[in-house]
Amino acid sequence: MSSEAKFRLALLIAILIVSGGTLGYSVIEGWSYFDSLYMTIITLATVGFKEVRDLSTNGRVFTIFIIVIGAFNAAFIITAAVQFVLQGELEIILGRRKMTKKIKKMDNHIILCGFGRVGGQVAAEFDRHGEKFVIIESDSAQLAEIQKLGYNFVEGNAADDDTLEQAGIGKARAIVSTLPDDADNVYLALTARQNNPSLFIIARAETLLAKKKLLRAGADKVICPHELGGVQMAMATLRPNVVDFLQLASVVPGVERLSIEEVSIGVNGQLTGKTIIEGAIKTKYDSIVVGLHKKDGQVLFNPSGETRMEEGDILIVLGENERLERLARDLA
Repeated sequence: MSSEAKFRLALLIAILIVSGGTLGYSVIEGWSYFDSLYMTIITLATVGFKEVRDLSTNGRVFTIFIIVIGAFNAAFIITAAVQFVLQGELEIILGRRKMTKKIKKMDNHIILCGFGRVGGQVAAEFDRHGEKFVIIESDSAQLAEIQKLGYNFVEGNAADDDTLEQAGIGKARAIVSTLPDDADNVYLALTARQNNPSLFIIARAETLLAKKKLLRAGADKVICPHELGGVQMAMATLRPNVVDFLQLASVVPGVERLSIEEVSIGVNGQLTGKTIIEGAIKTKYDSIVVGLHKKDGQVLFNPSGETRMEEGDILIVLGENERLERLARDLA
C-alpha cells in the first residue's frame, strides 16, 4: 500500500473512532450526542479534562478501549504522514538525480533556454520530432509544467556557466534562446559561444537593434516573432491562397498535412552519387525536392533531375509527413 493510501486509511479510521465513540457513550451512559462527542474528543486528545459526568464501569472500560485504539491510530497517522512527506521528497530527489545522470550522458543534443509562450512551442515541436533536448528555466511555475510534461530540465539562470555546464553545453549541437529580455539573450549568446565555439546558436529578438547585437554577439540565426507575425498577417491579406498553402506545409500541430524536411546524404547512403531522378524520391516517396544544400555551401533552389547528390549534401524535401518519415528511416 502506498504512503498516500495509508494516510487516507488512517484518517478514515480516525473518523470511525470518533463516530463510534460518540455513539458508544450515548448508548452506554445515555448522554446527549454533543456530550458524547465532547467526551470522545477529550479522551482521544488526552487533554486531561474532567469527564462530562461520572462514568459507569462499562463507561470506563469503553474509555480504555477508545484510548488504546486512538493511540494506535494516532501513531499510524503520524507514521503515514511522515512517510508520505518523505517519500514525496525522496521521489523528487531521486528523480532529479536520475535526470541529471541522463543529461550528463547526452551528446549532440539541443539546449532550450526559457519555457514561456515561445519556448513552450519550441519544446513541443522538439518533442514531436523526437529530438534530444534540455530546458533551462528558473521560474517555479514553469518548472512545474516542465515536470508535468516529462521534459529534461536544469533549474537555474541560463546565462550562468555552471547551469550551462549542467545542461551539457560542451557536447550540445545547438542552443535556442527564447528569453523575453533582449539583453539576456545577448549575454547568453556571448556566454554560449565562449563555452562552445562550434555551437549553433538561435536567439529570439524583440527589436531589429537587438537582432543586430545578437548577430554580433555570435548568434547564427535570430528570429523576431513580431516581425514574422506582421509579415504573415500582411501575406494573409494580400495573398491568402499562398498563406493557405504554407499552412498545409507548416509544422503547427493540428493543421499539418505536409512538411518540409531536411534529408542528409551520408556515406555509402542509398542516394550517395545518384542524380535526383535516379534517387526516385518523387516516384517512391511521392515527395518533391525543392532545394539542395551542397556541402560547399551552395544552395540550389528547385534543382534539376540531373543534379547529382554527394556525401555531405542536404536535401530539402516537401511531402506528406508519413512519407517523409519513411524516407528518413530508409536513409538512416
